[in-house]
Amino acid sequence: MKKLLNVLTNNNPGILKKPVLLEILKSMFQGQPYFVILLVMWELLKPLETPGTGINFSRLIILTVWLAASLVLLFIIGRSLYNIENRVAFGAVTEGRLSLGEHLRKLSMGFFKGRDPGDITALMLQDYTNIEMMVSRLLMDAVGALALPLVFSCFLLFFDWQMALILLTPVPVAILTAVIARIIILSLGNKHIKAKNTASSRMLEYLDGIKNIKAFNLHGKKFVRLEKAFQDLKKKSIKLEAAAGPSVLMGVWFLNAGIALIMLTGIYFVIAGTLSIPYLLFFLIIGTRMYDPLSRALISFIELSYFAISANRIKKVFDIKPLPEPDVSEKLSSHNVEFKNVWFRYHETDVLKNVSFSLPENSMTALVGPSGSGKSTITRLIARFWDVSRGEIMVGGQSVKDVKTEDLLSHISMVFQDVYLFSDTILNNIKVGKADASMEEVFAAAKKARCHEFIEKLPAGYETMVGEGGATLSGGEKQRVSIARAILKDAPIILLDEATASLDPENELYIQEAIGELIKSRTLIVIAHRLSTITHANQILVLEEGKIVERGTHQELLAKNSGLYQGMWNEQRRAHGWKIKSKEAVMI
Repeated sequence: MKKLLNVLTNNNPGILKKPVLLEILKSMFQGQPYFVILLVMWELLKPLETPGTGINFSRLIILTVWLAASLVLLFIIGRSLYNIENRVAFGAVTEGRLSLGEHLRKLSMGFFKGRDPGDITALMLQDYTNIEMMVSRLLMDAVGALALPLVFSCFLLFFDWQMALILLTPVPVAILTAVIARIIILSLGNKHIKAKNTASSRMLEYLDGIKNIKAFNLHGKKFVRLEKAFQDLKKKSIKLEAAAGPSVLMGVWFLNAGIALIMLTGIYFVIAGTLSIPYLLFFLIIGTRMYDPLSRALISFIELSYFAISANRIKKVFDIKPLPEPDVSEKLSSHNVEFKNVWFRYHETDVLKNVSFSLPENSMTALVGPSGSGKSTITRLIARFWDVSRGEIMVGGQSVKDVKTEDLLSHISMVFQDVYLFSDTILNNIKVGKADASMEEVFAAAKKARCHEFIEKLPAGYETMVGEGGATLSGGEKQRVSIARAILKDAPIILLDEATASLDPENELYIQEAIGELIKSRTLIVIAHRLSTITHANQILVLEEGKIVERGTHQELLAKNSGLYQGMWNEQRRAHGWKIKSKEAVMI
């Protein structure tokens, strides 16, 4: 329970004390009208109970004033509670989302590669929305719904303990039905949430791939993955409601049946002469008032059980340990990079196997090899997106594990093949490289990245919104904006991941010129798809199946009679000599 409250309140359960207290007070004042009615009835029925006794009208006036004052206080407390509940709920959820975002930032990339993007999105949005509902409504409703019946029960024990126990008879049965429903919810709830997340992921997939879906006529029901996800969500939703619903309804029925039980038992006691008619009326009125909030508490308990699954999902993510950080970060005296007998395993596969090499400062090193040979993994390990399984990675003479991640990344700029731009202005997307950069610095970086000219032609220039992922820009334009980021950051280590692999010749020329500005006097590691772009590299590392099988300069590698690099070079040379003509490829 304590862990659950920590998740709900972002490790600050003390913020619930005031709203819980106000909820109890609110429940007390909500019960005042019924309490006043009981006292008024008692006063009016006194002549029947004690012949010769008159009605005390002064007392009735006092009770009326008491009721009016209680209603005023109820309004004041209710208004304060509404404001505090929402402030606490929205504040806790906002802080929780920020904390989760910060925690996710510190996790290794293995966490993200092993999860569906829709599931991670659901943690931030759907799961925290459920927590917001728990804190702002369900939790307080449950507290208020239980407080008043508890007070009434204690009060009625002084009037007639037998009738009080009869009044409470349906409660244990209702609790049993609630426990059964909770077991069902916990059993099916995870599957239901997983189905919702899967449907969300398939919807994102559908929207992201809409061009291909249209091109291959997969829209509508023909996109089987989306239809299957929605059908699965429908089945699991119906199953969850159909399985848990009867237990909840049964519990509510037993509580409502308690009124009939009070009536029958009370009439029996009245006939037997052990209970007066006023007392029977008291128990009927109180019973009606007690069972309604208990029914509401029962339903709130079931909803809390379902939403608690979201809290447990968030807790499991917070329980994942981020990459260990040193207490004191070692300073980098230089910017050379060295791999010492590095092994890296992802799941059950060795991606890198005993890799060793040195990248001197202010030099260019190219990584080439077939897909899946480990090229991208090497660049990610330098930036410490993961930790190695064995061996050691050194940057500037220090192990990357001895340098705080923020400090390490401040020395590194990365340009990926698949560029992601935020749904913001081009200016702010470039300033990702340096948040406090002046406009002059941004313009200078954009000019060096060969993107200033096309930005100036846009409707709002640098203030133009680029849309989610940079959807309004072409691939070459996005790539040049990403290089402008890297130039603006001015980091001494540059990691280029096939930055020109899928560009047209004109854009490739622009990108090559931009890269030429980026790599001056820096340690450059480039993953090359087109070998013609790395002929001037200081060294080329050729990888195959996670091992370095060749190393040397372009000329040294070509000088070998046979080798993987020479074969790749010859294949690309031959590919440049092919063209499509009259339905067949001919060599020119």
